[in-house]
Amino acid sequence: MRSLVADIDGFGPDEVCRLLNVSSDITDRIAAYLDLLFHWNQRINLIGPSEHRHIWRRHVLDCLQLANDFRPGDLRVADIGSGAGLPGIVLALAASGSRRVFLIEKSPRKSEFLAAAVRELSLNAEVVTSRLETLSLSAVDVLTARALAPLSKLLGYAEGLVHGDSLCLFLKGRDVENELTDARESWTFSLSARPSLSSAEGQVLAISSLARRPR
Repeated sequence: MRSLVADIDGFGPDEVCRLLNVSSDITDRIAAYLDLLFHWNQRINLIGPSEHRHIWRRHVLDCLQLANDFRPGDLRVADIGSGAGLPGIVLALAASGSRRVFLIEKSPRKSEFLAAAVRELSLNAEVVTSRLETLSLSAVDVLTARALAPLSKLLGYAEGLVHGDSLCLFLKGRDVENELTDARESWTFSLSARPSLSSAEGQVLAISSLARRPR
């Protein structure tokens, strides 16, 4: 299987299993998804042309680390701006029980790929083709986003999709402190932040108790 081959630096599925304490069954399923992703990427632009060289560390590890933040009662998950399915498809592949992942994507072509992945990988997931500004979806327990928008804008998207106990998981980069400063001007929230396992500059933000700051 092509995608089981390690990255250009030697990082691969074995390292993902070791760092995240997941089984090879999960990385095998992720490898099947990557094969599908690479195939579709020849027709539509899902990831950059050189990203396959770093797919396991830069994308799989980065996304799959969010699974460790899920709580037992988190049954409804929404990945906004799902794009190539990173992190939504990866998290659906690692999900157990009745957890359902909603893949929110505005592009019909990318939604077509996501629907094919859901079907071919037999995922408990649903593709919703919609702009976030007009999205109609019942509240979810966990909301995820990666490389989508500044934090303040993400929280605006999240506001109508979360309930009092919801958790927002956002993968952020080097500008995270400035984004937090800007977000706190309009929002109050509880924050837990930790370094990303996939990048020295990355941060994983876990946000709860989200509320708009009174004007």
